[in-house]
Amino acid sequence: MSDQLGIFDRGRDDETGELNLNELRAALTQTASAAPPPPAKRTQARREQRAIRKAAAKRRKRRIRHTVIAVLVLGIIAGGVFVGFKVWRKDSTAIPNFTGDGTSETIVRVGSGDSLTDIADTLAADDVVASAQSFLDASAENADVRKIKTGYYKVRLQASAAAAVDAITDPRARVGQLRLIPGRQLADVTTKTGGGGAVTPGFITEITKAACVPLNGVNNCFTADRLWQVEETADPATLGVVSWAVPSVLKAPDPKKRLEGMLVPGDYDVPPGSTPAQALQSVIRQSTANWNSMDIVAAAKAIRKSPYEVAVVASLVQREAGIADMPKVARVAYNRLARNMKLEFDSTVNYSLDRAQISTTATERANTSPYNTYATEGLPPTPISSPGPNAIDAALNPADGNWLFFVKIDLDGNSCFSETLAAHNICVAQARKNGVFGR
Repeated sequence: MSDQLGIFDRGRDDETGELNLNELRAALTQTASAAPPPPAKRTQARREQRAIRKAAAKRRKRRIRHTVIAVLVLGIIAGGVFVGFKVWRKDSTAIPNFTGDGTSETIVRVGSGDSLTDIADTLAADDVVASAQSFLDASAENADVRKIKTGYYKVRLQASAAAAVDAITDPRARVGQLRLIPGRQLADVTTKTGGGGAVTPGFITEITKAACVPLNGVNNCFTADRLWQVEETADPATLGVVSWAVPSVLKAPDPKKRLEGMLVPGDYDVPPGSTPAQALQSVIRQSTANWNSMDIVAAAKAIRKSPYEVAVVASLVQREAGIADMPKVARVAYNRLARNMKLEFDSTVNYSLDRAQISTTATERANTSPYNTYATEGLPPTPISSPGPNAIDAALNPADGNWLFFVKIDLDGNSCFSETLAAHNICVAQARKNGVFGR
């Protein structure tokens, strides 16, 4: 035993080649410490490693899933933004347009000289169409739309462009129209025919009718009596009467006749739904513009007459003669006035009676009205009708001649002119023979 221990106790420097015991012990110790763990410990370690790997795998799957979801969400958002942009762009470039025939009725005005674009702008501004361009597009193939005239039109609000084109080109759409015919007067006139008589509407009646345009079933029209009240009482300057006529209008003996002759014949547009004052003012102001365009002031001065005197003479000529005879009738009037002779025009007798007839009776000629030139000297205090351009031209440019008499000699309105009473009586006999009058 001691020998064996002695053997293991030998040093590393022993050259005999025998085993060093200390070295052996150290090697055995290292081998024992490096020995594998027991089976139970190895199984537990593997379980822990698998759990760690599973947890890591789950975390990777969640990250992938979240990434995919995020990408999908971003894709949806981007797609929505793109689609929204396309829709917005389409909507922003589309021409606005209403649908259907429209809602409530309204009145629009087409001004003098308005182009089709102006009309479209007016309709858009008044909410008749959604846009001017939609109306222009809808009217591109419609020839009637280019025939729209100055005036007032009844259409519907918020109508489709096509419906608006159809509405405004319908002849029934234009409202407020007024045509003043030469020779007519403010009051209604009864035309004597046989045993009865037909009534010709005067300008007051015509203006009342033109202004009456019911909207949406509501009648907001005024009566002729209310318009007569304005004619009789309103300040003529405020109404727009031509300035050279205002003093004579204010001096008229009969309020119902003071504005006679101030309305120039022609076509007018009365604002629908206007008040009586607005309606009358509209027509008078348009008439004044027509009077001023004639340069009547200078022309009247050239023949030593006032513009108002010319208007009165022209009204007599209008009622007494056909166009061909107008300059001669004007000359007869001026010749008789120059000799201080009564005019003795039957038209003035008829005017005082609100009648229209070729001849008058002795009783009618005895009427003491200031308008009856059989009873009074000089010109009537106002015109007796609205003279047309031919009559005004004749009053400003009368024919040359010494005639003092004239009479209609046939039912066609031709007149016979005479310088003496004897010659005139021959013409009267011819008129009776032709059935012009019985007395």
